[in-house]
Amino acid sequence: MSNLYIIIAIRFVLLLILQGLIFNKFDLFGLYDPHISIMFVLIFPIKLNRIFFLIVSFFFGLILDFFTNSIGVNATAFVTIAFLRPYIMNFVFGNFYDPHGIKMLNDYIKDSTIYQKILFVLMIILIHHFIMFSLESFAIDQIEVVFKKTFYTSLLSLIFCSTLIYLLVQNER
Repeated sequence: MSNLYIIIAIRFVLLLILQGLIFNKFDLFGLYDPHISIMFVLIFPIKLNRIFFLIVSFFFGLILDFFTNSIGVNATAFVTIAFLRPYIMNFVFGNFYDPHGIKMLNDYIKDSTIYQKILFVLMIILIHHFIMFSLESFAIDQIEVVFKKTFYTSLLSLIFCSTLIYLLVQNER
């Protein structure tokens, strides 16, 4: 079990460094950055305590806020998707979902269809980006910009996250 916490700590630091130093400076068309940091929530082990998951997600988002000079926007978005992840998994995977955490995330990737995998990742990414960009603009007259940024950034994030998830999840025990 202590190996699991070491893997989580390594992913925590690695994803923060990658997002903060590399991917935040990506700037496609000057506006759109892929958010690979969402992978932290996507590949977080299911069998761990949910309260621990929410607390770690909050601190992950808070530290990411320091990198991006935002005021709690990432922390709010990360806590929200961490809270909603079991419900989204139940919706996407249906009867296959195991709320007690006996199955590993690797099992979900092996035994689910490509549509379920894409739907799960896309739902998490869309919710995260919509919350983040809504709080960032915090104006109803900017809703078109929020939807546009959510769409394009989600596409970029989906491409980067889906390619990197398989690299990290293959080593899960």
